[in-house]
Amino acid sequence: MDTDSARGVSRRAVLIGILLVGFMSVVSPWAVLMVKGSQLTTNAVPILAVFLFFFVTAVFAPLLRRLRPSLSLARGELITIYAMMLTGSVVITNGFTGSFLSIISGLFYYATPINNWEYTIIPHVHPWLVPTNLEAVRLLYEGLPGGMDIPWSAWILPLCSWSFFILVFYWVILCLGVMLRGQWVERERLVFPLTQLPMAMLAEADPGGKRRVFGNPLLWLGFLLPLLIHSWNSLGNYHSAFQKMALIGSVAFLNGEMAMSFRLNFPALGLGYLMPLNVSFSVWFFYLLGVIQKFFILRVGGDIGSPDIWTPGSYPTAMMHEQAGALVALVLFVLWTGRGHLQRFFVQAWQGQGRGTEEILSPRVAVCGLLSGGIFMVTWLVLTGLDLYVALLLVIGALVVFIGLSRIVGEAGFPGCQTPMVPQAFIMRGFGPATLGMHNMTGLGFSTVWIGETATNMMNAVVHSLKLISAGGRPFRRLPWAILLAVLTGLIGSIWITMTLAYSYGGINLPSWYYVGAPKWPFDYITSVAGSPEASFVPRFTFTALGGGVMTLLMFLRQRLVWWPLNPIAFPVSATFLINYHWFGIFLAWVFKGVILKYAGVKGYRFMLPFFLGLILGEFFTASLWVFIDGWFGVEGNMIFNF
Repeated sequence: MDTDSARGVSRRAVLIGILLVGFMSVVSPWAVLMVKGSQLTTNAVPILAVFLFFFVTAVFAPLLRRLRPSLSLARGELITIYAMMLTGSVVITNGFTGSFLSIISGLFYYATPINNWEYTIIPHVHPWLVPTNLEAVRLLYEGLPGGMDIPWSAWILPLCSWSFFILVFYWVILCLGVMLRGQWVERERLVFPLTQLPMAMLAEADPGGKRRVFGNPLLWLGFLLPLLIHSWNSLGNYHSAFQKMALIGSVAFLNGEMAMSFRLNFPALGLGYLMPLNVSFSVWFFYLLGVIQKFFILRVGGDIGSPDIWTPGSYPTAMMHEQAGALVALVLFVLWTGRGHLQRFFVQAWQGQGRGTEEILSPRVAVCGLLSGGIFMVTWLVLTGLDLYVALLLVIGALVVFIGLSRIVGEAGFPGCQTPMVPQAFIMRGFGPATLGMHNMTGLGFSTVWIGETATNMMNAVVHSLKLISAGGRPFRRLPWAILLAVLTGLIGSIWITMTLAYSYGGINLPSWYYVGAPKWPFDYITSVAGSPEASFVPRFTFTALGGGVMTLLMFLRQRLVWWPLNPIAFPVSATFLINYHWFGIFLAWVFKGVILKYAGVKGYRFMLPFFLGLILGEFFTASLWVFIDGWFGVEGNMIFNF
């Protein structure tokens, strides 16, 4: 085996990774826009990546090893392939492309005399950010006449401009991930539950492997449970003989004024089993606490203003600000506890020390990449119309959000995790339209292209990839190039298929969120904030400070009191949609794991682990499988997995 192969980033591994990312980049938008099925790449653990990696490790790699042992895929090569799928999937749908094309064009298509965007917003838009050919925009939403080609020339400039920005942004994220890896992986030893399933599948590729995972009957028992239940329910779309089993319910209290939702979520159940008990307990505890707080705020009239853009969930604005403050406090705590590691990293960068075997970038490259990339982002944003202080705050806010979310996902293992508030909303409300002016408001509206849907983000993909390569025992020094190729492949493939489908069928005939909701939302929000400015930011900031203070107290108690049962990691996102989606499965996992540990100990936990891994794999496999089945037979709306 050649040197590159031994290190993991071989030519064939990169080629396989590109092919798989290319496949994902076409299939996932098709699944969302045409089949309207499960979300294949819209979360921290893209289910299509797991689906494909299952076939690579369970079928392709063993077959290759049996046919010719000299061609066996090394463990490092498989890690490279999975890391490329993780990072490449980020841009495919909700992470970027899903709303990108509609936001940069919808401003023109939905401008009317009533919203007055033509005179209030459009004059502040730079032509290199958007397609200026209004006929090309109209046809994107209404479809091409027969025989007409897609007007690619109208899109070249904005596609290149935004793609270059997003690539630099992801480079910054990669550099930041390298800087944090040592602290999170080696010193704090975070669990990273989302890596447990791919690491288990990697064991199948070890030379002389004894099918230690796929040969375990408990894994297949767990696999069959979601496979059979979801397949039965899916067959109900084809024949009335298959009466669907209810997996979702809710309980109302106090004459319907307070309600709790329940969902039998197999991935949440499986991943909850991988969480430390204090984390899984804290997830459902803070969820219930949030339900109670929501009731009291709405009952006593304690909310503080209108909802903001891209706030996930139906909770009061006060709670969103509260949890935004908690997220900021978490990030400050993370940076403070890691200050020693970061200081050493900067010293190594200053002295020009080379990278160790654990890092994919040298300290100097990582630090210089972070600083130069950050300067480029700020400059680019200023050129789009933002004032310098607004651009700085936006970049810093984005990095805070993604560091915080990746820390939560790395420690807790949520399949998906959203920020309670995007920085654009905080900036608009904090400074107000009179101070910002419409040029800043417009620029902040367009920034929802790259920091809006935060459940899918590059930071999650980077830190989990770095965790996997840390376990792989190789330096993977060429991995940054592989990641770049994966992202480029994802961009090209997803933009091509998304535009092809929109121009072929008309965007307004596709799922309404992508071509009606997303393109209107940022600019409706701008109009709303500008038209009804709030007298003071103090009420909102008060709850932000309150959330930060509560989070600080929780982290202090956890550090000082050994017996303290609450892990504050779940608090900043406890009122978001995704926690509402996952909490019950995590609660069940907490019960099962607690009982198993109490009566069977660690051996019992390890014995049952394959069953819970099977629950995750079974759901992801089934959701992906039925997208292809439904697409083949023309059935729409069968969404097995959503975040």
